[in-house]
Amino acid sequence: MRKLIVSAKRSIDGLFGQLSIQAKLILTYVLVILIPTIVFSSYLLGANYRGNITSIINKNAYFLGTEKNNILNNMEGMERTAQLTLADRDVLNYLLNNYDISAEELFNFNAGPYNNLQHILYNNPNISNLRVFTDNKFAHEIWPIIFKESRIAGEEWVKKYKAQSEPSWWTIYTGADHPLVTESPENSRNYTFVSLIQEIKYPLDRHLGLLQVNMKSDVFFSKIYGNLQDHSSQLMVIDRESLLYYNGTSLFYEKITPEEIKREFMQKTRGDEGSFQFSHNGIPYLCVYTNLDRLDSHLLTVVSLESSYNDMNKTRLAIIGSTLLLVIILSIITYKLLSVILKRLHLLRESMKKVRQGDFNVEIPHLGGDEVGELGSQFRQMLKKMNELIIVAVNKQAISQEAELNSLRNQIDAHFLYNTLENLKMMAEIEGQLVISDTLTSLGGMMRYNLHWTHHYVHLYEEIQHIQNYISIMNIRYSGRLDLRIKLSERLQQQEILKMSLQPIVENALKHGMNSSRIRKRSLIIEISAYEREGFIYIVIRDNGAGIPDKRLQEINDLFDQDSMTADASMGGGSGYEIIGKRDRSVHAGSGIGLRNVNLRIRLHYGQGSGVRMASIEGEYTEVTIKIPYLILSGGMAE
Repeated sequence: MRKLIVSAKRSIDGLFGQLSIQAKLILTYVLVILIPTIVFSSYLLGANYRGNITSIINKNAYFLGTEKNNILNNMEGMERTAQLTLADRDVLNYLLNNYDISAEELFNFNAGPYNNLQHILYNNPNISNLRVFTDNKFAHEIWPIIFKESRIAGEEWVKKYKAQSEPSWWTIYTGADHPLVTESPENSRNYTFVSLIQEIKYPLDRHLGLLQVNMKSDVFFSKIYGNLQDHSSQLMVIDRESLLYYNGTSLFYEKITPEEIKREFMQKTRGDEGSFQFSHNGIPYLCVYTNLDRLDSHLLTVVSLESSYNDMNKTRLAIIGSTLLLVIILSIITYKLLSVILKRLHLLRESMKKVRQGDFNVEIPHLGGDEVGELGSQFRQMLKKMNELIIVAVNKQAISQEAELNSLRNQIDAHFLYNTLENLKMMAEIEGQLVISDTLTSLGGMMRYNLHWTHHYVHLYEEIQHIQNYISIMNIRYSGRLDLRIKLSERLQQQEILKMSLQPIVENALKHGMNSSRIRKRSLIIEISAYEREGFIYIVIRDNGAGIPDKRLQEINDLFDQDSMTADASMGGGSGYEIIGKRDRSVHAGSGIGLRNVNLRIRLHYGQGSGVRMASIEGEYTEVTIKIPYLILSGGMAE
């Protein structure tokens, strides 16, 4: 799984990497707008839908509450009717009578107490029946209220009443409007009644019969069977036996049957009241229900959410369509704006292509002061620096070639000279001329050092050895009056230095120092020392010779400064190399490489901050200081 994710990520990165900057920016722009819009729209639509569902639940809960109150009012009316009936002592005495009453007594009962019962019945027009069923054989039946209990002995609701323990009991049943057996079956008509049944006990809990108060279901549940409901919702009642009571003429049940609603209700109802949602044939429904305690039934309303879903889908499509249209319009505008902005970047890209093809003289136009303009400016500076580095490389090669040519000019035949010197050295040793033998050894070392140019850089100790050979030879000429003192640490002896950069300075010190009258009487001391500071190494060559007058010293240092500017100019694109060796040669040594040559070589090879400075006090000393970067050659830090 992880490999698949990594592979998919690489594929996406590769595909995204192949797109142009303009396409990436537009795609990013679209995603930045589209994703938050979709998330925000989904949230708003969800919140709106939840709000609509909550509103529908509250509306139907209120509607259920209103119907429940109506039902409770009807139940209270039926209970009052029963209470008024049982409160009449004359009626109870009539049911308790243990003899055959006379016609006069029957007439008086009919005109009095029975008439009151009829008033109770007729004063509440919603009540369909008020019936008193007695098992007293002396009580006469008086239609439509007083009947023999034997007439209902086989009724189902009587059996259910007797099977439970409560004296007062509510039920819903279907039966005839009256229990007269004389009515023919073809003339009878069955109705659904909500019935209150109560046992008549008097006195001392003596069973006198049953009291029944009936109200037709379409009156009792007025809103269930009424035409006030719309086609998107319906009220229903489910009794204790899971029987349904509903308006069968409603078009609502064309899309879902009452049995299917009952099945969902049985599966999802929790507690006495609440709500739940379900779907049937792709249509969402909402059911809100409440309990009718004394009737042991549930009153529920079922609402079709099809129209709400359709409205939400229309809103969703409108939002999505508007969002897509907005994204398309903004993408077109962004594309046009990016075309203008990236036009300068395309110009810069074309210029880079020309540079890649070898054209380093490309003219980069001014591209403004923004990031693209800054990029163009940096690219111009880079081209300028590249041209400078190319010129520096050419100048370095030219200087190296000049040094090699100067050395080659002094070369006659290396093998001939080496062989000749070896022969002379052997003859001197045979003759016992050890001084001559040592001098020839030093001369051979100098020749090998001068004629062997495989590298531009050497260790400092190698240059020192070359100077020691040179002083050894020159001591023959000056009768040993040259004293070379080396003050270098082992670490600094590994310093990188340009080959033949110290010998011209020592040669210059010897040439001018030995011309002093006071030196002719004593030794010329040449001291070479070095120290490191802030990333640079300073190599100091000091002699106790004649010194240099202040004016001449200033002129020499000015020439060094001019050489520094010349080197900087050549590194910046000038052609300063052509002046080497063509200006004032007064500070050049006999070697042909001279102090100014050394200074210019150091500047060209090591850059700004490096070079040669001279200090002197006439009659006391002369001091030449070389400043170069601190690079240990044996450590691999320089090539």
